[in-house]
Amino acid sequence: MLVVDMSAERYRAFQEPSNAPHLSAYWDNISRQIQGHYYHNTLIGHIKRDIHLKLITRWCGNLENKIVLKTDLFEEAHGPDQFLFEIRSEKNIIGMDISSVIARKAQQNAYSLSCSSHKFLTCDVLKLPFTNNSLDVVISNSTLDHFSEMISITRALSEIFRVLKPGGTLILTLDNKNSISYFISLAKKIFRPDPFYIGKTCSASELHRMLQDVGFIVNDMTAVVHGMENHTSAMMEIIQKLNNPLINRIICHFLIYMERLEFAKTKYLTGAFIAAKAFKPQPI
Repeated sequence: MLVVDMSAERYRAFQEPSNAPHLSAYWDNISRQIQGHYYHNTLIGHIKRDIHLKLITRWCGNLENKIVLKTDLFEEAHGPDQFLFEIRSEKNIIGMDISSVIARKAQQNAYSLSCSSHKFLTCDVLKLPFTNNSLDVVISNSTLDHFSEMISITRALSEIFRVLKPGGTLILTLDNKNSISYFISLAKKIFRPDPFYIGKTCSASELHRMLQDVGFIVNDMTAVVHGMENHTSAMMEIIQKLNNPLINRIICHFLIYMERLEFAKTKYLTGAFIAAKAFKPQPI
């Protein structure tokens, strides 16, 4: 059974410098601002959702009897790219977020989709409210790339390592700093700021080394989301106003086809996110 640490430590948020924009109040405010103005349209959001679900299935198999934690709830609160509500288990499916506003919205959406057995927490990934060795799977999709310092990524990985059971699995994605998508994002900032703070990230080789330094054994690494979905949602909104199902189908099939690039040698150039599967080894 999952044991949650209910001590006062649970509520003590890690404090970056005072201007760090990823603290709870910052994300509360972003959630209020983005309500009704999400940056992915439905078609692209569903493609991104399916990409993550396929990756989870490929790397974890059946989660039916696993205790699973997802380390942020931004998609579940706001977007069609949410995937936590598609995961079912006879044990615990847990979603957490540093923002109480986001966690509450995600919980409301879960109830509307008959996922009332899912559990939701407001807490910090740098101070997880779980006992040691208590989780089977942690899914952290583009959570740890919102820190202002690289050391915070390592601290978060160490905290995830602590709460995973020996043999437990981490599925992690981060913005891929070597991708075409990342360079386009940097250029776009000149003309249109991101809707929220984008922090430090790393390359695939750097992530592999960080995971090993924490104590993980890395099983697999790849790159996902190759169809420039992060940069085409605005265009898709305009196209969908034409109400032409044929154009929608063509674009949808093209974006899905682009995911074949995951198995090309150039995958770290085209994939918007690096993805890693790692596990916590059994004690010797």
